[in-house]
Amino acid sequence: MADGLLNKASIILTPTGYKAGTLYNVAPVVEPYEDFDFARASVASRVNSSGLVEMVGRTLSSELVTNGDFATDSNWSGTGSNGISISDGKLNFNNTPYTANSAQSNVTTVGKTYKVVFTVSDYVKGSVRIFLGGSATSTASANDTYAFYLTASSNTTIGVQVMGGSGTTLSVDNVSVKEIIDTNNIPRISYDSNGENGHILLEPTSTNLITYSEDFSSYTKSSIDLNDSLVSSPNGSNSATGLTNTTTAQCHIRTSFTTSSTGNYTGTIYIKRQDFDYIYVELGNAYARFDILNGTKGASGQFGTGWTYVNHDIETLSNGWFRISITANNTITGTYNFRPYQPTSTFSNYDSGSLGTSFIWGCQVENLSYATSYIPTLTGSTETRATETATGAGSAELINSTEGVLYAEIAALADDLTSRYISLNQNTSERVVIRYNTVSNQIQAFSTVGGSTQSNITYTLPNPTSFIKAAFKYKVNDFALWINGVEVGTDTSGSVSTFNTLDKLSFDQGNGAFPFYGKCKALAVFNEALSDDELNNLTG
Repeated sequence: MADGLLNKASIILTPTGYKAGTLYNVAPVVEPYEDFDFARASVASRVNSSGLVEMVGRTLSSELVTNGDFATDSNWSGTGSNGISISDGKLNFNNTPYTANSAQSNVTTVGKTYKVVFTVSDYVKGSVRIFLGGSATSTASANDTYAFYLTASSNTTIGVQVMGGSGTTLSVDNVSVKEIIDTNNIPRISYDSNGENGHILLEPTSTNLITYSEDFSSYTKSSIDLNDSLVSSPNGSNSATGLTNTTTAQCHIRTSFTTSSTGNYTGTIYIKRQDFDYIYVELGNAYARFDILNGTKGASGQFGTGWTYVNHDIETLSNGWFRISITANNTITGTYNFRPYQPTSTFSNYDSGSLGTSFIWGCQVENLSYATSYIPTLTGSTETRATETATGAGSAELINSTEGVLYAEIAALADDLTSRYISLNQNTSERVVIRYNTVSNQIQAFSTVGGSTQSNITYTLPNPTSFIKAAFKYKVNDFALWINGVEVGTDTSGSVSTFNTLDKLSFDQGNGAFPFYGKCKALAVFNEALSDDELNNLTG
């Protein structure tokens, strides 16, 4: 936004400050601030200024395990028998029988979710798992550091339990259990993968239908081995999974999801190249191919019945990662597969390749026509990100009902042919609006008085998902829409004299309907109709 015009704006929103339930304006600078009321009944992910995916509103408690590094021989039951001992800073299992365990009491609370981390070393034979009451991690049977998420089924113990049959011999160290604490209603300031273009992100509700988005051990594997890696994943942790072929053809993993309604579905997965230049994915009976050396799209289509290919895309992230997506329309409900394939040495369907590895993370399928931000599913259930609303900013003192300018620097999430409003309003009959329209690629500015349209200007954008600077000037018989420094439309016949008092600024039409889903870098209200030079400066 042009700095010289800031002093004229009565309301300014930029992606700077927030707390649970509130999105702060940077102007006015004196009370009453008239900030936005924000709501989202869940946590949600964003891309932070370092280009990493992180959960907004999710934190970890302090450590709940005592002596998890086994610095002493205290706090753990079961030691001293069945070949279980503590020495050299480790919990040791030496030729132990099946179901032998060492535990602590009063750690977990039923219904709460926990992050469980532990390290296996000195591995010879067998396997172990961590249990929280009646819930348990997958088994660990190799030297490595493991991380799992569990929801406790009772207010009982945490334990390290042998699961590999008689004769298990290995050591366990660095046992950590921390509660996942979620705080809802926190706005998101998200960024591009390079840490630029900070913006407020507003998205509709969506559910990740894949039940384990990061733990691929439960997926069906065909000629592929899974291996943990030290490759940093898109969230900055070392939680990426390596896919290593065991043959040179038709190597894939797959997981199922259930469609409860027909319509568009979008599948996404993060992938990083090591040995292969290409990846091939299937969503139901639709397919798409990607060049992950150059970050480009390849061939696509569908086979069989029930699914029709719609589109596919590839997004370049930081540290060599891509997020690839495929959208397809499903006409028959049921259970279907999402399946990444490697290698494909060309863009043929099941071409042979060579042995090698690539890395994956963050699998998602959602019932939308486009991909939204990552929704982790960590405990074996689908997860839903709630819808977001930002409403109720402003007041009659800050909004001039007879003339002014509504300014927005925004981008749509997709050209999905839905109405997405930003409005000055008192109710749905009195409005000044900038919205993405139900016509492809179209943005619209209009005003209504007493439910009657007084001005109406439309403009076709080259790409609605790219950021634009839009300003809508309203004044009796003098309406204009400016986009990126150009006056793209005017309306010289329209009243404002019968406006009831405009007293709210909202990311919807004024009553919660047609909420704005998209990205917003700035929003401003001017209490006077700016000159053409000022509008050019503001949007140019």
